[in-house]
Amino acid sequence: MMDSRLFLTAACIWIFTLLFAVSATETEFEISIDVNPEAVEFGGSIDMNCSTTCPDPTVVVEYKSGINPNRTKGRTWYYDYFSLVQEWDFTLVCSVICKSKNSKPKEKKMLVTVYNREINITSLPEVLEVNRRYSLQCIGPRVYPNNKLILTWLRGSEIVQRNSAENQGLPDEDNRLRNVFNFTASLSDDGQEYTCLAEVDLGSNTTMSITNSSVTLQTYSFMDQPRILDKRPKEVKQEVILTCEVSDVYPVEKMRVRWFQDGEELNSVTTRPNSNTVQSTAAWTPQETGLIEVVCMADFEKYPSVPSKNHTVFIEVYVFSSPEIQIPTSHEGNLVNITCHVLNVSGDLELKLKKENDILAKGSSSTGLTISHTVQAQAKLDGQQFICEAELKLQDQSIASPVIKQQVGTLHVLYKPRDTFMTISVNNKTVSGFPVEVTKADEITLSCMSDGRPSPVLEWVNPSNGNNIEIGPRFLRIPYITSEHQGIYICRATNQYGSDEKDVDIRVKGLKWIIVVTVGIAAVLTTAVVAALYQKFNARKRGEYNVQNAKPNNNAQIPNGNNHQEDVPLVECHP
Repeated sequence: MMDSRLFLTAACIWIFTLLFAVSATETEFEISIDVNPEAVEFGGSIDMNCSTTCPDPTVVVEYKSGINPNRTKGRTWYYDYFSLVQEWDFTLVCSVICKSKNSKPKEKKMLVTVYNREINITSLPEVLEVNRRYSLQCIGPRVYPNNKLILTWLRGSEIVQRNSAENQGLPDEDNRLRNVFNFTASLSDDGQEYTCLAEVDLGSNTTMSITNSSVTLQTYSFMDQPRILDKRPKEVKQEVILTCEVSDVYPVEKMRVRWFQDGEELNSVTTRPNSNTVQSTAAWTPQETGLIEVVCMADFEKYPSVPSKNHTVFIEVYVFSSPEIQIPTSHEGNLVNITCHVLNVSGDLELKLKKENDILAKGSSSTGLTISHTVQAQAKLDGQQFICEAELKLQDQSIASPVIKQQVGTLHVLYKPRDTFMTISVNNKTVSGFPVEVTKADEITLSCMSDGRPSPVLEWVNPSNGNNIEIGPRFLRIPYITSEHQGIYICRATNQYGSDEKDVDIRVKGLKWIIVVTVGIAAVLTTAVVAALYQKFNARKRGEYNVQNAKPNNNAQIPNGNNHQEDVPLVECHP
């Protein structure tokens, strides 16, 4: 196969040289060098050809000492094939003397670019911290001449930095080109691929890619220490919830937050309230008093190279029994001893017995304490509340204010009924003033209440034992009152310590004067009606006349007074 390849290549070169020779002028000739490929990998193969337009040339093709090609030649061309390139300085020199033109020797050189594919990217940390500066360094392959190599950094498909050597260098020196890209890691770099691309400059703005290497970045954000949110003192043997928070975290799903107490991990629950915050809660029941160390640890479980961060606090654990207040029930007039006590505490205790904001007694202790106050039982103090307030002062007042616990007690005074009163309503309207006067057929309701401890029993005493009376626990109702219901009604309140009562005099107004007045008015009206009818009747019988157009009586012969002129007409009046 190699022989046929050489034959075909030589034939092509011969035809090309022949055509070139035919087109040559009489006064000038040219030398051409063709290389395939244009740049060769060290250890690879290459074809090289030197040809001239001179029809009768003397051609000399030379290489560096020790380079021996597999050569084929014609009259105007030389074709050399190298199956294994093992020299970095691979220069072809082609000299031609054109005999027929009696010209001076003419020479052309070509330095072939030789390269290998070794490319290296210096290692970065497994994961990069956001907002921190890093360097991506790419060491390119060995290339001679050195200035033929171009190294380019790509972020995805975007060119971010490109450089090349200025000098050709020496063929025996392994002086490799480096491209160092400095950048600040960001969240957008997480999962981003960076590629170092090595190319050979072929001239005429043409390059040939020879190798590349890529790296995919991983970034994280872990700026702040974890924070224990609740550092307040805790009560011994009382379960509490510890909460730890880490903010400004990325990637939040890979952050692990754990709780430790006395070197043992506590069971915890992790939540993510937003896209960059992690919270961990743990239930904890302290068993000992004093300053207890608890630790919140945060780390990236899948990034062991990222250092963990801790927050350690000492939480004060105390003993503080709830205060108790004792107020015995007492009869009115007796003395009552009110006691307030706390049995067990650890720390500085201040105990107060208060009535509203008034301090009745107080004391201090570091273990347990009882204080008391004496009052005289009075009915007006029944239901009065007293407060037993305990305040525990802790060791570190800068972390938390004192712990305060309270218990409220009520004073109960036993006394006989008092302040009995009644409310009276007539026809659903409340009335005042005694005695109470009502009219027959009115509806009346008596309501009764009384104060006392124990609560008094109410009973009604009515004067008539009349019918149609409704009696309930606190009311007496007469829906239709008559004269038989008239009298004094008593509401009596009773308990085991005495009784109290309230009475009301109810009077039903008399009805005789109403009948007399009514009959009198009727008689007067009847008399008036009869008189009017009688007058009308007599008027019709006698006749009544109006005198119209009467003239004065000037005739002395005609009597005056009741006498009238006869010529004056009389007109009958009709009622």
